[in-house]
Amino acid sequence: MKKGCNIMQQLKTKRVGIYVRVSTEMQSTEGYSIDGQINQIKEYCDFHHFEVKDIYADRGISGKSMNRPELQRMLKDAKEGNIDCVMVYKTNRLARNTSDLLKIVEDLHKQNVEFFSLSERMEVNTSSGKLMLQILASFSEFERNNIVENVFMGQTRRAQEGYYQGNLPLGYDKIPDSKHELMINQHEANIVKYIFECYAKGHGYRKIANALNHKGYVTKKGKPFSISSITYILANPFYIGKIQFAKYKDWSEKRRKGLNDKPVIAEGKHSPIINQDLWDKVQMRKKQVSQKPQVHGKGTNLLTGIIHCPQCGAPMAASNTTNTLKDGTKKRIRYYSCSNFRNKGSKVCSANSVRADVIEDYVMKQILEIVKSDKVIQRVVTHVNQENQVDGAALHHDIAYKQQQYDEVQIKINNLIKTIEDNPDLTSVIRPSIQKYEKQLNDITNQINQLKNQQNEDKTLFDAKEISKLLQHIFHDIKHIEKSRLKALYLSVIDRIDIKKDGNHKKQFYVTLKLNTRRSASQHFVFIFAPNTISYYLANRIIVITIIFTIFFRLFYLTIFKNCSLSISITLI
Repeated sequence: MKKGCNIMQQLKTKRVGIYVRVSTEMQSTEGYSIDGQINQIKEYCDFHHFEVKDIYADRGISGKSMNRPELQRMLKDAKEGNIDCVMVYKTNRLARNTSDLLKIVEDLHKQNVEFFSLSERMEVNTSSGKLMLQILASFSEFERNNIVENVFMGQTRRAQEGYYQGNLPLGYDKIPDSKHELMINQHEANIVKYIFECYAKGHGYRKIANALNHKGYVTKKGKPFSISSITYILANPFYIGKIQFAKYKDWSEKRRKGLNDKPVIAEGKHSPIINQDLWDKVQMRKKQVSQKPQVHGKGTNLLTGIIHCPQCGAPMAASNTTNTLKDGTKKRIRYYSCSNFRNKGSKVCSANSVRADVIEDYVMKQILEIVKSDKVIQRVVTHVNQENQVDGAALHHDIAYKQQQYDEVQIKINNLIKTIEDNPDLTSVIRPSIQKYEKQLNDITNQINQLKNQQNEDKTLFDAKEISKLLQHIFHDIKHIEKSRLKALYLSVIDRIDIKKDGNHKKQFYVTLKLNTRRSASQHFVFIFAPNTISYYLANRIIVITIIFTIFFRLFYLTIFKNCSLSISITLI
């Protein structure tokens, strides 16, 4: 009884922020409804004369995600001092993941904001309260993982039985009053047939998408067709009456990289739109196309993805056009054109083509002008020498801070070990938390060792004349560097290139370079010049050119223009 009085005394006159959440309709009918949580917490606050300052309600959002709008608003109010206490109905309403829950509570504690769970009657201002929070959070996470496994097993079973799950594919609608059964949408089915038939005849993804967009057709979500949407339809076995489930593993983290080598493939209960012969023809052609040698995509087009369309702002990609000259000979010319135009057709944007050789030569000339400037080199070297000096006080502070983190994590581990000693039955539940903290200790130890190594480093001072000599060796024939290396170099230092037209409708290029932090730039610079011998750089020329070029330009703009981005323009006749 005294413990309950202490809790009420600590919360008395506090400005309370109520946080509530449900992730599914099922939860809302099992005692976790938004209104149910709010009413019970309000009754508790009214009884103890607490002020309800605000209510934060995340509806239909999983507790696995930290990117919840109302949660973030609550944390913001806590940081700004608008609330003194956060109340929840149950700890798993705040977060399902143990580490996330502990982090939220720790952040609240740093802002002098208390945390209180109504159903568990738990405060975390004491060591025993914090320990109980860890135990409850571990149980909650274990429960959630079991639910996820059971849901997945249920979904797998329904897929094996032939029922569709997920977003509706183009060509189908739900049968009224049915959860999983579908019927064919004849209008959309005709679009699907058109896509398969066109591809089987030899048409490409872009041509098919362009034709559909010109006809005014849209995807199931009401958007224009694109190469990716056409590709998805042609690869979906749903259209031949099959169900495919669990194609990807860990989608929220790995996305398309988490391809499952053993997805569920079953006969569906829906009617097919495409016959097996047409499906086989399409899959055979896709396989043949994928095996053809690719002309593009090997790094020869230096500015792909860097130069942007003047009309829609999308990145531009390279393509080849064969022109017939006056004497009848044919000449192949490279252009950069809008990727939206190439992907979705003229219904979405125009080509806005620009000669590749013109803009690539321009960018190269701008690079060489800066590299040859002795004044610029002197400024850069002076800047690097200044930045290269070890800040002993800052390193000492960082090491002390990391050591404090280490000690805090070690205390958490010791508390959990003591809990296991007192309650052996909890070993399987608490062990994952201990392993997580042990990993944190290992990471912190590595960070401390790195900081100590920095303290002991013997920093080198650089000579502007030697650097100038080195740059002359490196850049005197930069035009002959392997294109893929040069492209990687450009991607590291050029943020974007925009095309605009002046009053006379002549194209101008605007080049914006990337800026990096002073600290990271100087660290990389030190790494490159540490050997202090020109022969080393000449022996490793291709790699060194890329790194030195990157650092040189970043330092140049940090030194001279600080945090300003620089645009350089040229008028094309």
